[in-house]
Amino acid sequence: MVPEGHVRRLVIGSTALQGMGLSDRTPKDLDVFSPDPQAAAESYWDPAFADWIPEGTDRHATRDELYTIKVSHSYWELENGSWEKHIMDAMRLKGVGAQLIPSLHRMLYRVWSSEHGRKRVKLDQDAPDFFADAVTRRYDHDSIHASVAYGDRPLYESVLVDGASVAIDMSKVRALSFADQVRLYREEVYATALERLIIPSGYRQSPRAAYAWALRRTITSLTRGWSARFLVEHYDVFRAPDVDYVKWHKANGHKLILIGH
Repeated sequence: MVPEGHVRRLVIGSTALQGMGLSDRTPKDLDVFSPDPQAAAESYWDPAFADWIPEGTDRHATRDELYTIKVSHSYWELENGSWEKHIMDAMRLKGVGAQLIPSLHRMLYRVWSSEHGRKRVKLDQDAPDFFADAVTRRYDHDSIHASVAYGDRPLYESVLVDGASVAIDMSKVRALSFADQVRLYREEVYATALERLIIPSGYRQSPRAAYAWALRRTITSLTRGWSARFLVEHYDVFRAPDVDYVKWHKANGHKLILIGH
C-alpha cells in the first residue's frame, strides 16, 4: 500500500477518458503514471515526470494533458498495437477543444524517444539514397509524385533546400498556407500508397486501405518533428483521401517514367 500522504499518481488512459464522457470502452485496467508499482495494474514512471506530478498528487489527467499524452504516443508503432487507439482518442479530445501543452509535449517526446528509440528519418539524403529500400519500383518515384500533384508540379519541389533533391526546408513548409501544407503531405501519402501497395498489386489493392496504411507509415516511419506533429494533430483532416487519387494518377499516366527508361 502507498503510505498516506505519499500518493503520487496521475490517472490516464481509458479511465480518464471515461471520466470525461469521451469513451464507452470498459477499461481493462487502471493506467497511471506513478513511481509506485502498487498504484495501479498498469503504471509507468520516468524521473522526468517529477515536476509535473509532484508527491501528493492523486488525480485524473486534464483534457489538455490527456490530449498531449495521446499525441505524443502517436509517433511510434508500439508493440502493444495501441497506435490506432491513441490517435483516435486524440481526435476525440481535439473535437471537444483539447489543446496541446507544448512544454509537456517536449518532455514526453524525449521520454518516449528514450523508451521506444529515436526516429531515424534521414531527410538530408540525395534521392537515390533516400529511396533505396526493399520496395521493387516500376516507376521513378518523382514521376509518381507528379502523377498526383495538385498543380503542374509536386508541391515538395517548392520547399526543397536550395540545391537539394530530397531535403526539405522546414521554414518554407511553415510559410505555406494551411491548405498547401495539407496538400503537400497528401501528395506524399498518395505517392507512398501508390508506390508501396497500389502499383505492386497491379492496382488491385484497396485505395482506401492503402491510403490508411501510407498515412500511418508516414507518421510513424517517414517523418519526425514538426511534420509528424502536423500529421497527428490534423489526423481528422487527413484521415480520408480528398480525391480519387488512383483515378487521378492513372489520368496522369503520361507523367510516369518507367525505371530504366
